[in-house]
Amino acid sequence: MKRNLQPVDKNLAAEIWAQFPELQAIKENDPNSMSRVAVSVFNHWLRDESEWHLMDCFSGAERERRDKLFREHWSLIFDATPVYTLRYRGRWQKKAKLVLKRFSEKEFFMERSRILMNKSPSQFVILPEFDCIYAASWDDTNVLYYNDRNAAEPILKLARNVGLHSIEYEI
Repeated sequence: MKRNLQPVDKNLAAEIWAQFPELQAIKENDPNSMSRVAVSVFNHWLRDESEWHLMDCFSGAERERRDKLFREHWSLIFDATPVYTLRYRGRWQKKAKLVLKRFSEKEFFMERSRILMNKSPSQFVILPEFDCIYAASWDDTNVLYYNDRNAAEPILKLARNVGLHSIEYEI
């Protein structure tokens, strides 16, 4: 049987956990010290009520265009570096433990990186080579958490190359 998510060697797993001590907090949407930048179809934060309609894009040509941009970005990420993710192992909830896994097949990774606007975002990838974590979010804007902006810059460049934008978070 072919496994699309490979177990991560114990030593490598320890290195990744040490590199990203906030990994679990980010997975559970509670980060507090990692820097971050948004990766979005929008080139600015939609603050004005007159722009909020832009987030309501559930079907049609514009939805297809947005999805294509993110799929192209995710494909380039997979081609650029080993891609890791977290999975819960064990009995939910008290005995569940987060474990690292590596995506071994691009097709499986792309299927798991699907965009379903009526469901919670599904992508959460760890990119140790680029010192960052890339997490899908709502409203066609994802979040790139990083320890070192220079190390993460190639991932942002890939985003810009397909037509996505980076938006800085305000401190």
